[in-house]
Amino acid sequence: MRKLLLALVCASAALTAQAAVVSSLPGATVLAMPAGTYAEAHVSGPQTLAEGVSWFSETGNQLFGYAGQYGFNLNGYWDGLPMAAANNDSGSMQLSFAKPVAAVGALFNYAPNLGDATIAVYDANHVLIESTVLQITLPPGSVNQGVFYAFREDSANISYFEMSGAFIGAANFTVAAVPEPATYGMLLAGLGMLGLVARRRRH
Repeated sequence: MRKLLLALVCASAALTAQAAVVSSLPGATVLAMPAGTYAEAHVSGPQTLAEGVSWFSETGNQLFGYAGQYGFNLNGYWDGLPMAAANNDSGSMQLSFAKPVAAVGALFNYAPNLGDATIAVYDANHVLIESTVLQITLPPGSVNQGVFYAFREDSANISYFEMSGAFIGAANFTVAAVPEPATYGMLLAGLGMLGLVARRRRH
């Protein structure tokens, strides 16, 4: 009986593991960001990033598709890299998905001397799945550098991706609609254990 319970726990873990913070999403899709001037990128209201994917910020100085020079103080600056930014030390921006995804990430940078930059993912009911505070240190004169952060789930239940604080900027938004093959391997291993235990019990 204990073995059966152990197998059930293993199978359950494969289905309910929490979101992992990862530094890459192999095979995922990079969403094309529009590129424009400050005037063109200084928008209000939701913007369409891709089919079923919307970007929104309530910050007054928000930028969407800005490809000019944008400084991160101690962490250098971006120039010519199409990006989205809350453009405020306490502002936030969000991606929303009409159809939930299993993974989402982006190339990030922020102004570390102006507070913390935080990213988080939520399900369709706005329940927090996972969050993390960015830790990025770059040379002050660096250009177009950043660190890729992403959240990966074992099922497609990410409906919102929120980014906030410290003049956070994001480029190369990347999504994966279905779990990675390794997730299915975990599930099959758990079910295999169940089958093995059941077979032994019959004999």
